Amino acid sequence: MSASPDSDTGIIDKELKSTRIGMFQESKDQDPAVPGMGKLGLYLVIFMAASWGLMYFIPIPFLFTVILPASFYALYSLVVLCPLVSGGWPFAPPLGNWKPGQGIWKPGLGSTALIIGAAIVGPLCTTYIYPKFPLFPIGFWWGIILFTVTLWYAFVWNGWPLNQKSSPAVRGIGGGMIILVVTALLWQLVNLSGTPFAGAAFDPKGPFQAEWFFGLLVWIIVWIQAFSNVLTFQQWPFYKFGQPWGEIVNTLFSILMGWACWVISLKFMSPTFSFAAVGGSIIGMQNFHGAIFGYYPFLKFKQPVRGICNFFTEIVLAGVWIALLRVLMQPIVAKVQAAGLPFDINVVSVLYTLHFIALLTLIHNFYFLRAPLPPSGPPPSPE
Repeated sequence: MSASPDSDTGIIDKELKSTRIGMFQESKDQDPAVPGMGKLGLYLVIFMAASWGLMYFIPIPFLFTVILPASFYALYSLVVLCPLVSGGWPFAPPLGNWKPGQGIWKPGLGSTALIIGAAIVGPLCTTYIYPKFPLFPIGFWWGIILFTVTLWYAFVWNGWPLNQKSSPAVRGIGGGMIILVVTALLWQLVNLSGTPFAGAAFDPKGPFQAEWFFGLLVWIIVWIQAFSNVLTFQQWPFYKFGQPWGEIVNTLFSILMGWACWVISLKFMSPTFSFAAVGGSIIGMQNFHGAIFGYYPFLKFKQPVRGICNFFTEIVLAGVWIALLRVLMQPIVAKVQAAGLPFDINVVSVLYTLHFIALLTLIHNFYFLRAPLPPSGPPPSPE
Protein backbone atom coordinates (compact mmCIF):
# COMPACT_ATOMS: atom_id res chain seq x y z
CA MET A 1 0.00 0.00 0.00
CA SER A 2 1.17 3.45 -0.78
CA ALA A 3 0.40 6.49 1.33
CA SER A 4 -0.58 8.31 -1.83
CA PRO A 5 -4.31 8.42 -2.61
CA ASP A 6 -3.47 8.17 -6.30
CA SER A 7 -2.50 4.49 -6.01
CA ASP A 8 -4.49 1.44 -5.01
CA THR A 9 -2.22 -1.12 -3.46
CA GLY A 10 1.21 0.11 -4.47
CA ILE A 11 3.39 -2.03 -6.66
CA ILE A 12 0.79 -4.77 -7.09
CA ASP A 13 -1.66 -2.27 -8.54
CA LYS A 14 0.84 -1.16 -11.19
CA GLU A 15 1.61 -4.77 -12.07
CA LEU A 16 -2.09 -5.61 -12.37
CA LYS A 17 -2.69 -2.62 -14.63
CA SER A 18 0.22 -3.46 -16.93
CA THR A 19 -0.85 -7.10 -17.08
CA ARG A 20 -4.41 -6.21 -17.99
CA ILE A 21 -3.18 -3.86 -20.72
CA GLY A 22 -1.08 -6.72 -22.07
CA MET A 23 -4.07 -9.03 -22.11
CA PHE A 24 -6.08 -6.66 -24.24
CA GLN A 25 -3.23 -5.79 -26.58
CA GLU A 26 -3.14 -9.49 -27.39
CA SER A 27 -6.08 -9.13 -29.76
CA LYS A 28 -7.65 -6.03 -31.24
CA ASP A 29 -10.88 -7.97 -31.56
CA GLN A 30 -11.07 -8.62 -27.84
CA ASP A 31 -13.44 -6.23 -26.07
CA PRO A 32 -11.82 -4.84 -22.89
CA ALA A 33 -15.04 -3.17 -21.74
CA VAL A 34 -16.32 -3.99 -18.30
CA PRO A 35 -19.27 -6.40 -18.58
CA GLY A 36 -22.70 -4.91 -18.00
CA MET A 37 -24.64 -5.46 -14.80
CA GLY A 38 -26.88 -7.99 -16.54
CA LYS A 39 -23.93 -10.20 -17.45
CA LEU A 40 -22.41 -9.87 -14.01
CA GLY A 41 -25.75 -10.68 -12.39
CA LEU A 42 -26.01 -13.82 -14.53
CA TYR A 43 -22.41 -14.66 -13.58
CA LEU A 44 -23.34 -14.56 -9.90
CA VAL A 45 -26.52 -16.58 -10.43
CA ILE A 46 -24.58 -19.31 -12.23
CA PHE A 47 -22.19 -19.69 -9.30
CA MET A 48 -25.07 -19.56 -6.83
CA ALA A 49 -26.74 -22.45 -8.67
CA ALA A 50 -23.52 -24.45 -8.90
CA SER A 51 -22.82 -23.90 -5.21
CA TRP A 52 -26.34 -24.93 -4.22
CA GLY A 53 -26.04 -28.09 -6.29
CA LEU A 54 -22.72 -29.02 -4.70
CA MET A 55 -24.09 -28.56 -1.19
CA TYR A 56 -27.24 -30.53 -1.99
CA PHE A 57 -25.69 -33.49 -3.80
CA ILE A 58 -22.43 -34.03 -1.89
CA PRO A 59 -23.17 -36.46 0.97
CA ILE A 60 -24.02 -34.24 3.94
CA PRO A 61 -21.84 -35.95 6.61
CA PHE A 62 -18.78 -35.85 4.35
CA LEU A 63 -19.52 -32.26 3.31
CA PHE A 64 -19.92 -30.84 6.82
CA THR A 65 -17.38 -32.91 8.73
CA VAL A 66 -14.57 -33.08 6.15
CA ILE A 67 -14.90 -30.73 3.17
CA LEU A 68 -16.13 -27.59 4.95
CA PRO A 69 -13.63 -27.56 7.86
CA ALA A 70 -10.87 -28.32 5.33
CA SER A 71 -12.10 -25.52 3.05
CA PHE A 72 -10.63 -22.90 5.41
CA TYR A 73 -7.27 -23.95 3.98
CA ALA A 74 -8.67 -23.48 0.48
CA LEU A 75 -9.68 -19.92 1.40
CA TYR A 76 -6.25 -19.36 2.96
CA SER A 77 -4.31 -20.55 -0.10
CA LEU A 78 -6.66 -18.71 -2.47
CA VAL A 79 -5.70 -15.41 -0.83
CA VAL A 80 -2.00 -16.24 -0.43
CA LEU A 81 -1.71 -17.04 -4.15
CA CYS A 82 -3.72 -14.00 -5.26
CA PRO A 83 -2.21 -10.70 -6.50
CA LEU A 84 -2.42 -9.06 -3.05
CA VAL A 85 0.09 -11.43 -1.42
CA SER A 86 2.18 -13.40 -3.95
CA GLY A 87 1.28 -11.40 -7.03
CA GLY A 88 -0.34 -14.52 -8.53
CA TRP A 89 2.78 -16.66 -8.12
CA PRO A 90 3.46 -19.31 -9.26
CA PHE A 91 1.07 -19.65 -12.22
CA ALA A 92 -1.24 -16.63 -12.45
CA PRO A 93 -0.89 -12.97 -13.45
CA PRO A 94 0.50 -10.49 -12.83
CA LEU A 95 3.74 -12.00 -11.38
CA GLY A 96 3.35 -15.72 -11.94
CA ASN A 97 4.83 -17.77 -14.76
CA TRP A 98 2.18 -16.65 -17.24
CA LYS A 99 2.15 -14.34 -20.22
CA PRO A 100 -0.69 -12.87 -22.27
CA GLY A 101 -1.61 -15.29 -25.01
CA GLN A 102 -1.11 -18.44 -22.92
CA GLY A 103 -4.80 -18.78 -22.10
CA ILE A 104 -6.63 -19.54 -18.89
CA TRP A 105 -5.82 -23.20 -18.30
CA LYS A 106 -2.29 -22.88 -16.96
CA PRO A 107 -3.11 -20.33 -14.22
CA GLY A 108 -6.56 -21.80 -13.68
CA LEU A 109 -5.75 -25.48 -13.33
CA GLY A 110 -2.30 -24.96 -11.80
CA SER A 111 -3.49 -22.59 -9.07
CA THR A 112 -6.61 -24.65 -8.39
CA ALA A 113 -4.47 -27.76 -7.94
CA LEU A 114 -2.37 -25.91 -5.34
CA ILE A 115 -5.53 -24.75 -3.53
CA ILE A 116 -6.88 -28.31 -3.43
CA GLY A 117 -3.48 -29.55 -2.24
CA ALA A 118 -3.50 -27.02 0.60
CA ALA A 119 -7.02 -28.13 1.57
CA ILE A 120 -5.71 -31.69 1.90
CA VAL A 121 -2.28 -31.12 3.44
CA GLY A 122 -3.36 -28.39 5.88
CA PRO A 123 -5.93 -30.50 7.77
CA LEU A 124 -3.56 -33.48 7.80
CA CYS A 125 -0.92 -31.28 9.47
CA THR A 126 -3.30 -29.95 12.13
CA THR A 127 -4.62 -33.46 12.77
CA TYR A 128 -1.32 -35.35 12.99
CA ILE A 129 1.47 -32.78 13.55
CA TYR A 130 0.19 -29.65 15.36
CA PRO A 131 -2.00 -29.01 17.32
CA LYS A 132 -3.20 -32.64 16.79
CA PHE A 133 -6.96 -32.14 17.02
CA PRO A 134 -9.86 -33.86 15.21
CA LEU A 135 -10.87 -32.10 12.03
CA PHE A 136 -14.53 -31.93 13.08
CA PRO A 137 -15.64 -29.77 14.75
CA ILE A 138 -12.39 -28.20 15.94
CA GLY A 139 -11.27 -27.54 12.38
CA PHE A 140 -13.97 -24.87 12.21
CA TRP A 141 -12.60 -23.06 15.29
CA TRP A 142 -9.01 -23.23 14.05
CA GLY A 143 -10.15 -22.41 10.52
CA ILE A 144 -11.86 -19.14 11.41
CA ILE A 145 -8.64 -17.94 13.04
CA LEU A 146 -6.69 -18.94 9.91
CA PHE A 147 -9.18 -17.15 7.64
CA THR A 148 -9.23 -14.00 9.76
CA VAL A 149 -5.43 -13.76 9.89
CA THR A 150 -5.24 -14.40 6.13
CA LEU A 151 -7.61 -11.53 5.33
CA TRP A 152 -5.89 -9.29 7.89
CA TYR A 153 -2.48 -9.93 6.31
CA ALA A 154 -3.73 -9.39 2.74
CA PHE A 155 -6.37 -6.69 3.20
CA VAL A 156 -4.96 -4.62 6.06
CA TRP A 157 -1.19 -5.18 5.86
CA ASN A 158 -1.05 -5.67 2.08
CA GLY A 159 1.55 -8.41 2.54
CA TRP A 160 3.87 -5.86 4.17
CA PRO A 161 6.83 -5.87 4.49
CA LEU A 162 7.51 -8.73 2.04
CA ASN A 163 5.46 -7.09 -0.71
CA GLN A 164 7.85 -4.16 -0.86
CA LYS A 165 11.08 -5.83 -1.98
CA SER A 166 10.81 -9.61 -2.05
CA SER A 167 10.34 -11.90 -5.03
CA PRO A 168 6.88 -13.32 -5.71
CA ALA A 169 7.97 -16.71 -4.35
CA VAL A 170 9.19 -15.20 -1.09
CA ARG A 171 6.05 -13.10 -0.83
CA GLY A 172 3.87 -16.16 -1.31
CA ILE A 173 5.77 -18.68 0.82
CA GLY A 174 6.87 -16.15 3.42
CA GLY A 175 3.43 -14.57 3.66
CA GLY A 176 1.85 -18.00 4.02
CA MET A 177 4.23 -18.86 6.85
CA ILE A 178 3.57 -15.56 8.63
CA ILE A 179 -0.17 -16.29 8.52
CA LEU A 180 0.29 -19.80 9.92
CA VAL A 181 2.55 -18.60 12.75
CA VAL A 182 0.12 -15.84 13.77
CA THR A 183 -2.75 -18.35 13.59
CA ALA A 184 -0.88 -20.73 15.92
CA LEU A 185 -0.26 -17.89 18.37
CA LEU A 186 -3.90 -16.79 18.35
CA TRP A 187 -5.01 -20.39 18.85
CA GLN A 188 -3.51 -20.11 22.33
CA LEU A 189 -6.25 -17.60 23.19
CA VAL A 190 -8.96 -20.26 22.78
CA ASN A 191 -10.43 -22.60 25.36
CA LEU A 192 -12.73 -25.54 24.66
CA SER A 193 -14.91 -25.22 27.76
CA GLY A 194 -18.52 -26.14 27.15
CA THR A 195 -17.54 -28.64 24.44
CA PRO A 196 -16.84 -32.39 24.63
CA PHE A 197 -13.14 -31.57 24.14
CA ALA A 198 -12.67 -29.43 27.26
CA GLY A 199 -9.42 -30.33 29.00
CA ALA A 200 -8.08 -32.42 26.11
CA ALA A 201 -4.37 -32.36 25.35
CA PHE A 202 -4.99 -30.00 22.44
CA ASP A 203 -7.18 -27.61 24.47
CA PRO A 204 -5.15 -24.36 24.66
CA LYS A 205 -7.10 -23.33 27.78
CA GLY A 206 -6.92 -19.67 26.76
CA PRO A 207 -9.18 -16.83 27.90
CA PHE A 208 -11.83 -17.03 25.12
CA GLN A 209 -14.35 -19.83 24.70
CA ALA A 210 -14.01 -21.30 21.19
CA GLU A 211 -17.57 -20.80 19.94
CA TRP A 212 -17.74 -17.25 21.34
CA PHE A 213 -14.36 -16.46 19.74
CA PHE A 214 -15.65 -17.79 16.40
CA GLY A 215 -18.46 -15.23 16.37
CA LEU A 216 -16.11 -12.44 17.39
CA LEU A 217 -13.73 -13.22 14.52
CA VAL A 218 -16.54 -13.24 11.96
CA TRP A 219 -17.51 -9.72 13.05
CA ILE A 220 -13.86 -8.63 12.93
CA ILE A 221 -13.74 -9.89 9.34
CA VAL A 222 -16.73 -7.64 8.54
CA TRP A 223 -14.63 -4.61 9.49
CA ILE A 224 -11.39 -5.91 7.99
CA GLN A 225 -13.23 -6.12 4.67
CA ALA A 226 -15.08 -2.83 5.10
CA PHE A 227 -11.77 -0.96 5.41
CA SER A 228 -9.67 -3.30 3.29
CA ASN A 229 -7.43 -2.17 0.47
CA VAL A 230 -9.79 -3.45 -2.25
CA LEU A 231 -13.33 -3.39 -0.81
CA THR A 232 -15.87 -0.80 0.42
CA PHE A 233 -13.70 2.05 1.84
CA GLN A 234 -10.44 0.92 0.16
CA GLN A 235 -8.50 1.50 3.39
CA TRP A 236 -9.58 5.12 3.62
CA PRO A 237 -8.46 7.00 5.69
CA PHE A 238 -5.79 4.65 7.07
CA TYR A 239 -3.52 4.80 4.03
CA LYS A 240 -2.96 8.49 4.80
CA PHE A 241 -1.03 7.57 7.99
CA GLY A 242 1.86 5.83 6.22
CA GLN A 243 3.36 2.43 7.01
CA PRO A 244 3.12 0.72 9.39
CA TRP A 245 1.00 3.17 11.40
CA GLY A 246 -1.96 3.02 9.07
CA GLU A 247 -2.00 -0.78 9.28
CA ILE A 248 -1.72 -0.71 13.07
CA VAL A 249 -4.61 1.73 13.45
CA ASN A 250 -6.67 -0.19 10.90
CA THR A 251 -6.07 -3.43 12.84
CA LEU A 252 -7.10 -1.91 16.16
CA PHE A 253 -10.16 -0.30 14.61
CA SER A 254 -11.30 -3.61 13.07
CA ILE A 255 -10.91 -5.45 16.37
CA LEU A 256 -12.75 -2.77 18.35
CA MET A 257 -15.65 -2.52 15.89
CA GLY A 258 -15.91 -6.30 15.57
CA TRP A 259 -16.01 -6.72 19.34
CA ALA A 260 -18.67 -4.00 19.69
CA CYS A 261 -20.91 -5.50 17.00
CA TRP A 262 -20.60 -9.00 18.47
CA VAL A 263 -21.21 -8.04 22.08
CA ILE A 264 -24.06 -5.62 21.38
CA SER A 265 -25.80 -7.92 18.88
CA LEU A 266 -25.86 -10.76 21.42
CA LYS A 267 -28.15 -8.66 23.60
CA PHE A 268 -31.04 -8.95 21.13
CA MET A 269 -30.35 -11.83 18.72
CA SER A 270 -29.10 -15.40 18.83
CA PRO A 271 -25.36 -16.04 18.36
CA THR A 272 -25.74 -17.84 15.03
CA PHE A 273 -28.10 -15.21 13.63
CA SER A 274 -25.62 -12.52 14.67
CA PHE A 275 -22.37 -13.91 13.29
CA ALA A 276 -23.65 -16.25 10.56
CA ALA A 277 -26.80 -14.64 9.14
CA VAL A 278 -25.95 -10.96 9.67
CA GLY A 279 -22.15 -10.88 9.82
CA GLY A 280 -21.68 -13.59 7.19
CA SER A 281 -24.14 -11.96 4.79
CA ILE A 282 -22.43 -8.58 5.11
CA ILE A 283 -19.07 -10.25 4.35
CA GLY A 284 -20.60 -11.92 1.33
CA MET A 285 -22.17 -8.72 0.02
CA GLN A 286 -18.91 -6.80 0.50
CA ASN A 287 -17.19 -9.45 -1.57
CA PHE A 288 -19.82 -9.66 -4.31
CA HIS A 289 -20.34 -5.89 -4.56
CA GLY A 290 -16.62 -5.15 -4.78
CA ALA A 291 -15.10 -8.18 -6.52
CA ILE A 292 -17.93 -8.96 -8.95
CA PHE A 293 -19.85 -5.71 -9.47
CA GLY A 294 -16.96 -3.26 -9.04
CA TYR A 295 -18.69 -0.95 -6.50
CA TYR A 296 -21.59 -0.35 -8.91
CA PRO A 297 -23.00 2.31 -9.20
CA PHE A 298 -20.65 4.36 -6.99
CA LEU A 299 -17.43 4.17 -8.98
CA LYS A 300 -17.87 7.81 -10.03
CA PHE A 301 -17.44 8.98 -6.42
CA LYS A 302 -14.21 9.41 -4.49
CA GLN A 303 -13.61 8.08 -1.00
CA PRO A 304 -15.14 8.43 1.53
CA VAL A 305 -18.41 9.10 -0.35
CA ARG A 306 -17.84 5.96 -2.42
CA GLY A 307 -17.24 3.91 0.72
CA ILE A 308 -20.26 5.27 2.56
CA CYS A 309 -22.51 4.47 -0.42
CA ASN A 310 -20.88 1.05 -0.80
CA PHE A 311 -21.32 0.25 2.89
CA PHE A 312 -24.99 1.12 3.16
CA THR A 313 -25.74 -0.68 -0.11
CA GLU A 314 -24.00 -3.79 1.20
CA ILE A 315 -26.00 -3.64 4.44
CA VAL A 316 -29.27 -3.46 2.49
CA LEU A 317 -28.16 -6.29 0.20
CA ALA A 318 -27.27 -8.37 3.25
CA GLY A 319 -30.85 -8.05 4.49
CA VAL A 320 -32.19 -9.18 1.11
CA TRP A 321 -29.66 -12.03 1.05
CA ILE A 322 -30.74 -13.28 4.49
CA ALA A 323 -34.37 -13.39 3.35
CA LEU A 324 -33.46 -15.13 0.08
CA LEU A 325 -31.40 -17.82 1.79
CA ARG A 326 -34.23 -18.51 4.22
CA VAL A 327 -35.92 -20.03 1.16
CA LEU A 328 -32.98 -21.42 -0.84
CA MET A 329 -31.33 -23.24 2.06
CA GLN A 330 -34.42 -25.07 3.35
CA PRO A 331 -33.83 -28.31 1.39
CA ILE A 332 -30.19 -28.43 2.48
CA VAL A 333 -31.02 -27.65 6.11
CA ALA A 334 -33.53 -30.51 6.07
CA LYS A 335 -30.78 -32.90 5.00
CA VAL A 336 -28.42 -31.52 7.64
CA GLN A 337 -31.01 -31.99 10.37
CA ALA A 338 -31.80 -35.50 9.15
CA ALA A 339 -28.09 -36.30 9.47
CA GLY A 340 -28.16 -35.09 13.08
CA LEU A 341 -25.50 -32.41 12.56
CA PRO A 342 -25.50 -29.27 14.78
CA PHE A 343 -25.91 -26.66 12.03
CA ASP A 344 -28.91 -24.35 11.78
CA ILE A 345 -30.06 -22.38 8.74
CA ASN A 346 -27.88 -19.41 9.72
CA VAL A 347 -24.67 -21.45 9.69
CA VAL A 348 -25.65 -23.38 6.55
CA SER A 349 -26.30 -20.05 4.83
CA VAL A 350 -22.91 -18.55 5.70
CA LEU A 351 -21.10 -21.69 4.57
CA TYR A 352 -22.98 -21.53 1.27
CA THR A 353 -22.13 -17.83 0.86
CA LEU A 354 -18.45 -17.84 1.75
CA HIS A 355 -17.17 -21.41 1.40
CA PHE A 356 -18.87 -22.05 -1.93
CA ILE A 357 -20.00 -18.95 -3.85
CA ALA A 358 -17.20 -16.60 -2.74
CA LEU A 359 -14.52 -19.30 -3.00
CA LEU A 360 -15.58 -20.42 -6.49
CA THR A 361 -16.07 -16.93 -7.92
CA LEU A 362 -12.70 -15.73 -6.64
CA ILE A 363 -10.89 -18.79 -8.02
CA HIS A 364 -12.57 -18.14 -11.36
CA ASN A 365 -11.81 -14.42 -11.21
CA PHE A 366 -8.16 -14.65 -10.14
CA TYR A 367 -6.99 -17.83 -11.85
CA PHE A 368 -9.36 -18.54 -14.74
CA LEU A 369 -9.29 -14.81 -15.54
CA ARG A 370 -13.09 -14.61 -15.40
CA ALA A 371 -13.42 -16.32 -18.80
CA PRO A 372 -15.44 -15.97 -20.96
CA LEU A 373 -15.91 -12.45 -19.57
CA PRO A 374 -12.96 -10.05 -19.84
CA PRO A 375 -10.59 -10.24 -16.86
CA SER A 376 -11.41 -7.87 -14.02
CA GLY A 377 -8.93 -5.08 -13.49
CA PRO A 378 -7.51 -3.65 -10.26
CA PRO A 379 -9.76 -1.43 -8.15
CA PRO A 380 -9.72 2.27 -8.92
CA SER A 381 -7.77 4.77 -6.86
CA PRO A 382 -9.61 5.72 -3.64
CA GLU A 383 -9.40 9.39 -4.49
